[in-house]
Order: sequence, then structure tokens, then C-alpha cells
Amino acid sequence: MVAMIRNAMKRRDLLVALGAGLVILGHPGARIAEAAPATPPEKLVHDATNRFLDVLRNGAQQDEIADTLDRYVAMQSLALFVLGKHRRKLKSDQQQAYVDLFNRMILKVIAKNGKRVRGTAFVVTGSRGKIVRGYVQHDQDRRTEVEFRTGENRITDIRVGGIWMGILLRQSFDHVIRRGGSIDAIFTFLKSGKVPL
Repeated sequence: MVAMIRNAMKRRDLLVALGAGLVILGHPGARIAEAAPATPPEKLVHDATNRFLDVLRNGAQQDEIADTLDRYVAMQSLALFVLGKHRRKLKSDQQQAYVDLFNRMILKVIAKNGKRVRGTAFVVTGSRGKIVRGYVQHDQDRRTEVEFRTGENRITDIRVGGIWMGILLRQSFDHVIRRGGSIDAIFTFLKSGKVPL
């Protein structure tokens, strides 16, 4: 498992930059997304990823990243998925604070690393149910294969290099919580400004 996490860390910049992936409510204080009409998964992923690539190419400004996340990514679902079995340990008054800290972490990492993204476009190659496959075209000869999981008319996870971002984050968060001995450890970790990837 440690070797897998180390290998995945080498892919950190790409995983995070495409995390519209994720790394998927915006930042604390962002408006709640208005309900949107149902969008077929392929169109959702195509529009979201190309918008996100455009934002990153134009300087990765935090407000534009937050707006794109808010519009296309199920951040609350991702944040709670990442907690895994530890989710039930959250007190009712802790859930929103945790989601806000998670969102802040994702926004910070994307803003920091997003300027390195050189993708020109995302091309959908197919789908099966809620999974959409495609690639990010970097130049004439280079592309990166990517898969997206969708739900709630949003992107809920992204897979790059065979690794789902949500699973990678879940393993990292589980390690932090086990090492700290309680759910409070993840709050301490997220408040510290460190990132698990």
C-alpha cells in the first residue's frame, strides 16, 4: 500500500489539476449551486473538463476554480466518501466544518498546481453508465487517459493512471485518523494547510 501511495504521489499534479476532479460546492462561503436540469454524463464531463482546462490555462485564479467546482463537482459527496468508515464518527455539528476544510484544501492544491497543466482539450471516447472515459490532449503526440465517475448531475471522482482520486484520498485520510487516534486528527491536519497528496 505504501508503494502504491508513493507511485500515486508522482502523479499528484495531474490528479489534482484534473480533480474537477475532485476533487470536486467550491470554497467556504461560496453560494450553493442552483439545481440544474439533468445532463447526460458525457456532456457533463466534456463541458466540465474543457471549462476547467480553460480556467487553468488562463492563470488558475481561485475564484474561477471555485466557480467551476461549484458548478460541476459533487464536493460534499466526495468529501464524505473520502472519510469512509470514519464518516459515522463526525458529530452533526462537525460535518459542515469538515466539508468546508476539505473544499479549502482542494481549492488550494488546484490553484497551486493548476498552472502546470498544459492540456488543450478533453475528448470523450465513451461511457458505461455513470463512468465516462476520454483523454486530455496535450499536444499532437501526447495525451492522458482519464475516467470520470458521475452522479447527482455532477462529477464525483476522477481516475488517472489507474488510480481513483477519491480512493487515494480515503487511504491518506484513514492513515491520518488512525495515527491521530480520533476523527479530530483530520481537522487538525486540514487546518494545518498540509495536503495528503
